[in-house]
Amino acid sequence: MSEFNLYDAVSAALVKQITTYMPQVTVRPESVKHFTPDYPYVTYKIYDDYDRVLFNTVNEEIFDIHVQFKAVSNDEGEAKTLGHELRKLFFLQQPAYELFQQHIVAKDCNTIPSTDTFLDVDWQFMSGADYTFGVQDNFTDETQTGIIASVDPQINTKGAE
Repeated sequence: MSEFNLYDAVSAALVKQITTYMPQVTVRPESVKHFTPDYPYVTYKIYDDYDRVLFNTVNEEIFDIHVQFKAVSNDEGEAKTLGHELRKLFFLQQPAYELFQQHIVAKDCNTIPSTDTFLDVDWQFMSGADYTFGVQDNFTDETQTGIIASVDPQINTKGAE
């Protein structure tokens, strides 16, 4: 098996677009303990990592993944504004082109429900985007070893004698 980690590569490509076009925010995986950056920040999570598109394709397969991005802030307007920007980001011309070069295409995006939370002394607001991305992997079936180097057919074109 390859040492290449497809899901880390996809995450890195998506995070790069956010940090390039939204440099005012920190981006981190959603499932990280004991690290909370200053507001505002964005979390992401690949929550569905393989939604088959084509039947029985193995080599360089195209499939869908589903990623949720959450803008988090203690200011409701700021969270909603960042969430709105996240819902557009991967469809913008330059980010879409850069992702396409890495075999990633934003196919669909929906909003996520607001989950306002009171944290003992202050409110935390979230807004965000639920994306479907088409991804093409670079997998090649290498279970059949060896190749046919050449073929030398003996064809009789004169007919039977």
